[in-house]
Amino acid sequence: MLMKHFISIVVLSILSLAPVLANQEGIVVRTATVHTSPSHGARRLGEVTAGTAVSIFSRQGGWKEIFSEQHSIIGWVRGYQVREGSAAPVVETTNEADSRGFLAGLASFSRKASSFFKSDRSATSSGTATIGVRGLSEDEIKTAQADFAEFEKMQRFASNGKRAGSFARQGKLSSTRVPHISGNKQ
Repeated sequence: MLMKHFISIVVLSILSLAPVLANQEGIVVRTATVHTSPSHGARRLGEVTAGTAVSIFSRQGGWKEIFSEQHSIIGWVRGYQVREGSAAPVVETTNEADSRGFLAGLASFSRKASSFFKSDRSATSSGTATIGVRGLSEDEIKTAQADFAEFEKMQRFASNGKRAGSFARQGKLSSTRVPHISGNKQ
């Protein structure tokens, strides 16, 4: 019982000092999963929703260490999910299928694909953060394991006849037959 109170006091002390120690304010522009360290393989602590004001402590590769007073959480999120300043545009996310189109789906797939394979090694980079897919090292390939939960999330972006038809109707598009061009005419 005494240990439980001690831990509570330590946690409250850390949370009350966190805003004082922060060196920059920011806003979460896309709902972000908070990790214990700057790696997709790290333990997940929770989520911080889009629009939440946060304090940014440090950066490492494509990650930012943040504190959210609203969610009482300190941890690491992907850098593109948090913008410095208090007037950043917020991108709302939902659990529904993405309706922004093919290119937005492709960009989201690229971000998700970078975390599709997990390994025990930290997958952080020390340079510029990108949303492109990096190659894996030989060690990462040997220890990689599929993350089927992330794969299921990516399935939301797969197109089907119903979604394509809805897109065509919204854009008032119609089909056009184009004759096949055969051979190389000069």
